[in-house]
Amino acid sequence: MTPDTFRRWLGERGCSFEEHERAKGKGVAAVTVRRHGRRPVLPDSASRKDLDPSVVGEIVETLGLDPRELPGSQSRV
Repeated sequence: MTPDTFRRWLGERGCSFEEHERAKGKGVAAVTVRRHGRRPVLPDSASRKDLDPSVVGEIVETLGLDPRELPGSQSRV
């Protein structure tokens, strides 16, 4: 799943986002996702590559969301 798709899905579930700028020549851009006082970090959110499924799962779990509602999850069952 791309970062854009994941962010759209999170936004539809009431999450807000705090973007962190990339330090010049250092690290990767990241976004803090906020929902009901929980704040996991979505790394490399500007990338066009698919996110690591374990990162997606960890963020979904931390936010207390249902992973079965993820886009395309029906095909993974």
